[in-house]
Amino acid sequence: MSMEMQELARRLLAMPTFSRLSVDSVLALLQRGGLARRSAGEWVTGRSDVQRDHLVLLAGEVQAHRAWIDDMGQPQAGSWLVGVTPDGPGFGLVMASAGGLRVQAHSDIAFVAIDADRFDALQGWADTAGQGAFPRVGGALDRIPLENAQRVRERMVAFAAAAGDTIVTQGDPGDAYYVLLDGAAEVWVLDPISDELLRANVLGPGDAFGEEALLLEGSRTATVRMLSPGRLLRLTKVDFDELLKAPLVEEVDAVGARRLLHLGEACLIDCRYAFEFDEGHIPGAQLLPLDRLRQHGVYSLDPATAYVVYCRSGRRSKAAAFLLRERGIRAWSMSGGIRDWPFELSPAACP
Repeated sequence: MSMEMQELARRLLAMPTFSRLSVDSVLALLQRGGLARRSAGEWVTGRSDVQRDHLVLLAGEVQAHRAWIDDMGQPQAGSWLVGVTPDGPGFGLVMASAGGLRVQAHSDIAFVAIDADRFDALQGWADTAGQGAFPRVGGALDRIPLENAQRVRERMVAFAAAAGDTIVTQGDPGDAYYVLLDGAAEVWVLDPISDELLRANVLGPGDAFGEEALLLEGSRTATVRMLSPGRLLRLTKVDFDELLKAPLVEEVDAVGARRLLHLGEACLIDCRYAFEFDEGHIPGAQLLPLDRLRQHGVYSLDPATAYVVYCRSGRRSKAAAFLLRERGIRAWSMSGGIRDWPFELSPAACP
């Protein structure tokens, strides 16, 4: 990772949007996206494709466009400019927090695209488990329901391994899931045709492995051997099946959620952060961030009222709906979140 990217990560961490993440997490997001460029007039994702990645604009100016449907069923549209200003932080941000967003280069631009779903996963782990046990999200932990995060941490067992130790062997039954805390490990695969042992990958801190055999109820597809001394976390198959595979909350899509709201059968909760809410939210939503909801915010709600909860992608809202259900409150998580909400936002999703 270049010094420029490290400096960019440091500056991003000073923004509320990124402040809850670790520097390693932000660097991983930037490295995964990589530097890209577009010429003036080009669409970042193609003319007809919606924007699903967050954009960190490093040079130039873009025009963001969003279309939505108002309460009368009529199509509406808005657009706004985002650029890199000399007196600013050295970058511009375009957050793909709402559906129907498209981005076009207004001038020649340079940018890094950040995987918005991965960003959501990291934010969720910061909410539920802090930065201690999992340096970054990986493997099946990308998809773990946040309401299970604490229980996963409690049931994972830490152990030390020496250089050369074999953690799993190709062909053996899958009996556990692993996260590498520190050290390095090699992944070796036996080619069934040539019978040659090939090194497929090298794992580092935060990388996870072992989920494929558990999810497919099959055998290990590779051998993982420690390249250096390190520490790992181990989750048994029983706990993996219970905490990572079982669906836990009731979901409703955007159309169903809108119907519940219009019929007066539910109230609406936005469980994102305040800065996300201010960028654009669904009209009538009550802001109750997930971290505050966990810290007794649930007790401020009427237990006789049903709620639809949403976030950006539907990930954090599953955890929020689970907390409400634990307290005996009927709640739905809105699948797809505000990202897939095709209707009007308040304020309109333009600055």
